[in-house]
Amino acid sequence: MLKILLVLIFLTSNILYSQTKIVSNITNKSKISYELRHPAHDVIGTSNQLQVKIELDVQTNKIVNAIAQVKVNTFNSGNSNRDSHAMELIEALKYPYTKFRSTKIVDNGDSLIIYGDLTFHGITKNITIYAKKSLLNNIMKIDGKFAISLDAFNVERPKLLFVPSEEYLRFEFYCEFQLN
Repeated sequence: MLKILLVLIFLTSNILYSQTKIVSNITNKSKISYELRHPAHDVIGTSNQLQVKIELDVQTNKIVNAIAQVKVNTFNSGNSNRDSHAMELIEALKYPYTKFRSTKIVDNGDSLIIYGDLTFHGITKNITIYAKKSLLNNIMKIDGKFAISLDAFNVERPKLLFVPSEEYLRFEFYCEFQLN
């Protein structure tokens, strides 16, 4: 009986003292970029309007959960005609946001493996994100990357001279969070 009581006290104390808080990224210090490869040339588009919220364990500074979204028409490749065509291909009026929700996060201190669901072009798929994390002066920085198949999300690949781009769209992102 004493063992059961001690186990219950231990479990209850861990639950009571385990606290998390929600922290939003510093938008003007965060960005996400895509790279689309084509035999003729590569295209990079960037958005500075990435919105991320993390659930942080305040005791360990480990990330427990994360959600993110970006409005697709905020990406800029430096060529407005190309960007307009991209918005047509991904049907930006019908699907204005790309969203991510974590399902599991492996936080090893300075590295993260983030598993979750990405919704793009109205389709949700599981993806894995690999990222690096650093913490200095209460500023957490996260730098990560992932790739998606345009075919898997039913997006027609852009063509140049009748030659389609590569299937995979590669993303890199950078976020800063003020923890105090």
